[in-house]
Amino acid sequence: MTTAPKKTASKYTSAMEARISESAPLNQEKSEALAKEFGPGFSARSVTAKAVRMGVAYTRKVAVTKTGGKIENKEALCAEIASIVSGNLDGLDKAPKPALQALRDYLAA
Repeated sequence: MTTAPKKTASKYTSAMEARISESAPLNQEKSEALAKEFGPGFSARSVTAKAVRMGVAYTRKVAVTKTGGKIENKEALCAEIASIVSGNLDGLDKAPKPALQALRDYLAA
């Protein structure tokens, strides 16, 4: 005999849900502000999860490197270098990423 999973009561009131909907599209900063507004027991992550379950649009934070630059993968760098020199550069992907970036920048200049 299987039992249906128990549905737990939401800690979010209808007023809180309305406030989340009003704040659309949500992002990290808005989620943090709403969590503070809702009081203890509410985290930004909880607010974000509730918004996603409600179908409210959420804009993710753009990932950046430690230095703040855009994220590049080595395969794309190798392909870009190969297109600049118009040749087959098998094994270039074994080089360190900073070396590939410097080579790409040098060839592109």
